[in-house]
Amino acid sequence: LLLSIESVLKMKTIYLISLFLHASTAFQPSGLQQKVVQKFSRCNALKSHDDMSDNIDRRAFLSSGAILASSVLLTGASPSAFAEDNQAAAIYAYRSGGLPSLRPIGLTKLTTRYEGYVEAPKSYAKSGIPISFDFPSDWLQLDKLGGGIQYVDQRNGDKLYILKATLPTDTNLKTVAKGWFADVILSPEGDVARSGVVAEGGRISRSQMTTDCTAEDAPSPCIARRRMILKYDTVTGSGVQTVERRGLIDAYQIDNDVYMMVTSSNAIKFEQKGSRERETVENICQSFKVGPAALS
Repeated sequence: LLLSIESVLKMKTIYLISLFLHASTAFQPSGLQQKVVQKFSRCNALKSHDDMSDNIDRRAFLSSGAILASSVLLTGASPSAFAEDNQAAAIYAYRSGGLPSLRPIGLTKLTTRYEGYVEAPKSYAKSGIPISFDFPSDWLQLDKLGGGIQYVDQRNGDKLYILKATLPTDTNLKTVAKGWFADVILSPEGDVARSGVVAEGGRISRSQMTTDCTAEDAPSPCIARRRMILKYDTVTGSGVQTVERRGLIDAYQIDNDVYMMVTSSNAIKFEQKGSRERETVENICQSFKVGPAALS
């Protein structure tokens, strides 16, 4: 029997979706993958032609699904091209301009230097902004295929993220309230939450401008830089217990966007004087550079 055009479209769409979902299980989901999975979670309605009781416009669903799935799978479009404009959440600063350089440094080679580009703000003159930072060589990269930058220490769960967020209107890195950083980093719509972190509370306990471009002795050219400590709790898998965490934030302003190195550590280890964990994340944040300085 000849298949109808609609049946052929339906089969092609399901095939494309299944390919994408199968690939996405191989690594930790990025913000893009989460959104695609959410958009296609209703595809179960196609299990049986007779069970379709939710009044879905099948032709509209099939055509839009085919377009989105084929765009992600076949064109290699940038993940941020599918991200929703949300100024109230911090998302990954997606890689741009090819793969980064990962170079061991020092005699022991226990530290690796990351050098690469991330996507620039829409108003920026160039498409990419250089970044660099140093991190322990034995930390594992997560979300390698998704385009986000995230590493984890498999021994204790310490992490680093490279995030970006758009500043509220009429503010800059110096004047924006410190609580804004806690809100955007831990937002349910942000990529920290989408990576699987369930956080409670969240407040900035310390904030300092390490480079103030409004000061008389500011360097020229100048990129504003701010360092903060974030206190929050994470909910365990059982949903009953919480674990205190500390985040170290190092932020730069590029146009109206903020680019952030965010580390996450166990609160007890972080607060312990002279702890290796505290020293490690401080070294990571201190090494973080954005803009021309990252190329030196």
